[in-house]
Amino acid sequence: MSFEQDIKKLRMGQGMTQQELADQVHVSRQTVSTWETGKNYPSLDVLRSLSLLFDISFEKIMFGEEIDMKDKRISVAESIDKDVSLKQRYKKVAIIFGSMLLLLIAWVVTLTIGYQKGINTIDRLNPFLQYQVAYTKMPDDKEINPNNQKNHGYWTRWFSDNEMGTDWHKLTLTTGINPGVKNPYVMAYHKGSYVKIARIVPGSSVSQVMKSNVSAVNRLVYSKNKENLSLNMGPTKTLKHKIHYSRAIQELVVE
Repeated sequence: MSFEQDIKKLRMGQGMTQQELADQVHVSRQTVSTWETGKNYPSLDVLRSLSLLFDISFEKIMFGEEIDMKDKRISVAESIDKDVSLKQRYKKVAIIFGSMLLLLIAWVVTLTIGYQKGINTIDRLNPFLQYQVAYTKMPDDKEINPNNQKNHGYWTRWFSDNEMGTDWHKLTLTTGINPGVKNPYVMAYHKGSYVKIARIVPGSSVSQVMKSNVSAVNRLVYSKNKENLSLNMGPTKTLKHKIHYSRAIQELVVE
């Protein structure tokens, strides 16, 4: 039963009017009326007074039935244990996701630094980079000779990645000396600074536009006149800021 039904039943069982009950617990008759209509609820002090007046337990008048407080304490303890267990579980999940997020951030930062610094091992494993075919004019045999004590056959040049002249990479590689190809160019299959394979090809197999790109960047970088009048490029200083600088010493195939 509800409290309003219980209090009315108890009052009438004692043959008391609302005013008489009000006088006993020191409240107004209107207050008793609001209890019995469910519009209001007595304070804890008044509930204790009602418990003494009707000679029933505080739990019964408050909850409408006898309650084993020991069981109630056990129930509260179980509820607290459950809350603690859930919080610990949420904490573990948060730690796992936080660790995964930190690893993801570290991975992205590593890939970014690897690309900017031209670390070929990192570029090779970078899933965001794609392989490209780039061309450059082959240096003279003296520079690319494997017996060269200074560079052991490794040489560095700007490579053009497309005929539009918008993508350039500075790659370091080894090809060995020219086997006799006329007007030799080097075709490199690379991913960022990582060069997977390079071939010496005749100039006749390279498009005229690509040759113009290579010639323009060579004039820009290696000539005394640092101002370039083609491909809408600026001076060398500007070029170095815009283009990825890379060093890739890889195993190359020459055919």
